[in-house]
Amino acid sequence: MKCSFCEHPLVCKACNHSFQPRRGETHQGAYQPDTEVLCPDCQKVLVCKACGFVYGEDQEAERNQ
Repeated sequence: MKCSFCEHPLVCKACNHSFQPRRGETHQGAYQPDTEVLCPDCQKVLVCKACGFVYGEDQEAERNQ
């Protein structure tokens, strides 16, 4: 799967695994900028290793306010 921001192969920055969504909702969530997506391998918020795009950054910022 490609990163929706930079178009490079989507690799989790935390665990270095290629992002392979196991559920349809996770796959669709990767294309919704306001949806938090967790890496199915390490269970951390997905961050593209190539560009640093955070899948769910808006929700994370809202929680910290």
